[in-house]
Formats: sequence, C-alpha cells, structure tokens
Amino acid sequence: MPTPQPANLKLLNGRAPGRDSGGRKVIQSGIGRGVPDKPADLTAEAAQEWDRLVDGSGIRTWLKPADRAALVNLCETWSELVRLRKYLRKNGFKQRTTVRDAAGATTTKYVERPEVKLYKAFLVEHRLQATAFGITPTSETAAARATATDAPTGDANNPFASGPR
Repeated sequence: MPTPQPANLKLLNGRAPGRDSGGRKVIQSGIGRGVPDKPADLTAEAAQEWDRLVDGSGIRTWLKPADRAALVNLCETWSELVRLRKYLRKNGFKQRTTVRDAAGATTTKYVERPEVKLYKAFLVEHRLQATAFGITPTSETAAARATATDAPTGDANNPFASGPR
C-alpha cells in the first residue's frame, strides 16, 4: 500500500476544487503553513539549531508562523543543554565538599554538582519539546501512523471509497 500523500499534493492532482484525482473529498486542516521568522537575538548555538531544524528536517512543511515561540524555546533549550554539557565535561559531574557535623568533625566527600540536576531537567524538557515538533524517532513514527489513518473514511457519492458500510 503506498504512503498517503499530503492534502495539498492530493488537491494538486485533483479533478475538481477540494477533490483528489479519484474525485474524493480531501480533508484539509485550514491552518496556514509557513516558516516563522528567525529571531535576531538567538544565541549562536540556538541559531544553528534553528537552521538545522528548519532547513534540514521535515518539520518545515508542518510549521506555521504561530510556532515561533515554541521553536525558539526548543532551540534555546538545546543551546543551554550544550552549554551545560561543556561545563560538566570540563568541571566534572561531582564536586568535592567538606561538611562539619554537630560535634565539629569535618568530612570530605564528593557530591553531585547542582548543574547536573539542571542538566537533567533540560534533557527532559528538550525531549518533550522535540516530541511536540515530531523530531524524535517515536514522535515521527506516531505522526506517520496518524497521517496514514487521517484519510477520509469514505464519500457517500463514491461507492469505491474505503470505509465503513
């Protein structure tokens, strides 16, 4: 079974306005698509991520101008992840600290840096944002599955359209 085509491609090859080449109605979302404007104040790493996502991935066709803030958030989260990862690689994930107990005795031990907790939180946040944009393998598969079942279930005027009878 061939992969379902996007609604605009079906309409391009259609017989009449709003109908595909087989004469079936094509469901359209009605949402205007387009790449949002890239903000000038992105950090260097975030700007690179913006370009990589917008130019090099399939989300370009899904984007709309209203996605600008969410896309900025995704790119800046990535930028912070990179910054924190570089810091932790340089300084280590643990730090040496000396603590004094109630009796006055001191103990030196290694504890996790506070930045590690922040890094882990940014990892989770980035994964959630990336999933929302459909750029993780799992979300990409789910989107493909949704698109495959997103086809019209049938048309009363078309006896050959698949769907419940």
